[in-house]
Parts: sequence; C-alpha cells; structure tokens
Amino acid sequence: MTRSLDIVATTTLVTCALIVTGLLVRREFFTSAQQTTQPDRAVFLKDWRAALTSAADAPVQLIEFGDFECPFCGEFHRNLSAVERRHQNMVALTFVHFPLQGHRFALAAARVAECARDQGRFEAMRDELFERQDDFGLKPWSDFAAAAGVSHLAAFDDCIKRTDPIPRVEEGRALGRKFDVRGTPTIIINGWKLGRPPTLDELDHMIKAILAGKSPVGST
Repeated sequence: MTRSLDIVATTTLVTCALIVTGLLVRREFFTSAQQTTQPDRAVFLKDWRAALTSAADAPVQLIEFGDFECPFCGEFHRNLSAVERRHQNMVALTFVHFPLQGHRFALAAARVAECARDQGRFEAMRDELFERQDDFGLKPWSDFAAAAGVSHLAAFDDCIKRTDPIPRVEEGRALGRKFDVRGTPTIIINGWKLGRPPTLDELDHMIKAILAGKSPVGST
C-alpha cells in the first residue's frame, strides 16, 4: 500500500512539473513572439493628417507622440536621426507633445521647447533635450537654450517662468485621446499607428517600403 501511494505521489509530482514547465515554455514563447511581431500589429488612422505640422510634400510622414524625459523617446530620436541622414528630404517629423504624469520634468521641458519655438529654435531644442536628458534638474534651462542657439535669453527666461497651460501640450493631449495614445513614444507612419516604437532597422525598412510604393507595415 505504501509503495502504491509513493508511486501515485511521484506520478502526480512529475505530471505537475511537466504542466508547469509547459506553461512556462508557452508563456516565454508567446511573450517573445509578441515582442517580435508587435510593430506589425498596426492600426490605420483615417484622420491621421489632423496631427501634421511638418512639410506636407515629404513622402514619409512620421508623427511622434513624445515626452522629453522618456528614455525610449530619446532612443527613438537617435534612430530617427540616423535614418533621416540616409533618406535626406524624404522624411518629415511632426512632434506631438504628450508629457507623462510620472515624469517630473516632462511638462517643464515641453514649455522649454515651446519657448525655443518662439525664437525659431524648436528643432534644435528638441535635439538638445533628448541628447541631455540626464541633465534635467541638474543644469539650468538657460544652458539648454544657449546650446540650442536661442538668441534672446532674457525673453526665453521670462517665457519658461509662465505657469499657464501650454496650447501645444493641450492640443497634443487631445490628439492623444483621439488616437488612443497610451504611452511614449507612440509612432504613426503615413497613417499607421505602430504597436511599439520601431528599431532602427525596422524604421529603415518601413521608410524604404513607402518610397517603393508599398505599405510600411506589411500584413496586419
């Protein structure tokens, strides 16, 4: 009787172990598969052009819902800079402010960028902010402004001290709600909202597809 019980217990333990192992393997497989195919799980937005502020004649239109404190936004920006060099004048970027609540300096950095825009230096400030995310809170915003080529620093300082709502941030948040944006960076490429930000190779591949007259996302 004791031997029979031992056999039953052993069989039960082995069966449970196999089931647990199978579940773990299944979880890892599906998690991995989801991570590798997620960029292709895109949704086409019919009214995506409502967000555009970039050059309308560029064949590749990228819209980024971004947060200047978001490290993934910084990584995407570096990837974008690389592909822009490869495809000069073919890619236009519209940056849409979407500062996240959990980021201490995100809203302040958005105001800094808009104050730089007032002096025609938005793109330079955008580059500077993404490049120097680690300096947020450690260096004065005037240092960023000087590096971005903002000429009237007194006017810039007055601008960043304002506390009223930032119109472009409010517009960005409204667009984010409209397009069901839930995190940053959220990327839209010629109307296709991607499931996650693309890698450098994925972005380059999508741009080449558009320039060849094809869909940037393949089958969805």
